[in-house]
Amino acid sequence: MQEIHLKQQQATMLAYIFALCSDNPKEKLVGELGAFELMQELDEYTLNLAIEFYASLKSKTEAYTQGGH
Repeated sequence: MQEIHLKQQQATMLAYIFALCSDNPKEKLVGELGAFELMQELDEYTLNLAIEFYASLKSKTEAYTQGGH
């Protein structure tokens, strides 16, 4: 049961990460608020993975929008 809850948290965090990388200000705000609340519940390992994934996705998004694809 705990493993299912962890997977749900990871999936939710992933959705928030994608929202954070959005160009839509409302989606970004929802992502920021949701991610902040969920980060308080995550274990350190999952939180570190989420931060690494966000940093990677954010840099790729910026490169793509600047024509670096």
